[in-house]
Amino acid sequence: MSDGTRKTRARSASVVGILLSGLMGGGFAAAPAATAATAPCTRAVTLYNKVTDPTSYKYVPYAAANTSSCYLDRGMSNSGVTALQKNLNSCYGYKLATDGVYGELTESAVVAVQKRVGVKADGDYGPHTRDAMKWANYSLSTGARISCT
Repeated sequence: MSDGTRKTRARSASVVGILLSGLMGGGFAAAPAATAATAPCTRAVTLYNKVTDPTSYKYVPYAAANTSSCYLDRGMSNSGVTALQKNLNSCYGYKLATDGVYGELTESAVVAVQKRVGVKADGDYGPHTRDAMKWANYSLSTGARISCT
């Protein structure tokens, strides 16, 4: 199940539980979701790794809650999508427009990468996809891509 679908289902289950609780006179409350839904990636951040390579950085999708444990899916448009597109181009050889729009081509690229790295190929970017993907390391001094790890 995609991260976006999981979030929608968890929200729906909570709403149904609240409605039923009200109809039944408060006899029971909504059960919490089995796993907390992740937030949408709404921005991109530059991550510096001062321990393993203090001369490089990674540009990754991030949530407003200051975490990279977030999701992106078709129809979204923001700098988090731009970071994903840039990485798909840099590490996987795509030639996506880095326009920040998660459209058909970005979704197709994500599906292909998901198949390649062995995660569920649903076209939605989330923590499992993030952890399995290679990410580009860029030079602090020149901005050039050094490697993908």
